[in-house]
Amino acid sequence: MKYKNTFKISNFIFTLMFFPTIANAQMDMDMSKGMQHGHTPVSLPKDSLTPKLTISLSPDSMSGYNLHLEIAQFQLESPLNMGNTPKNTVEGHAHLYINGEKIQRIYGNDVHIPGKYFKEGMNQINVTLNNHDHKAWQKDGKEIISSVFINTKKETLVSHQFSSFPVLIKN
Repeated sequence: MKYKNTFKISNFIFTLMFFPTIANAQMDMDMSKGMQHGHTPVSLPKDSLTPKLTISLSPDSMSGYNLHLEIAQFQLESPLNMGNTPKNTVEGHAHLYINGEKIQRIYGNDVHIPGKYFKEGMNQINVTLNNHDHKAWQKDGKEIISSVFINTKKETLVSHQFSSFPVLIKN
């Protein structure tokens, strides 16, 4: 009887000691699904130009939304076409996130997004520029990202827009 109680107590102590480790591991796995993006960022080579990215979103006449990527100083392409970039330019693809969940890779400047990915009300759309290993490009510790916040309940769709390295469009 003494040994059974000792075994129960030691199991209890073991659980208390290692529960935080198990809980943190689960939290890290959950975070990789969200805004942490699950891939370690990679710094641009010193001699490369800084990629610039600005996104815009508009309602599609049939359903969902159309996303446009305005990109400068970056070669956006499929890994099948890699290796043909201009001098001092990095290449890769983009990742699309909606409300913290990765939806898809992007290999072109225009993408249709079905309405099923949006909840009613406020939504956040993020696009990152990534290398072909899926690591997000960064400059001086800042990820190259563009975000649009939309409110599906408002007449004016876009509520806020941000880009870490925006494309400056001249009129």
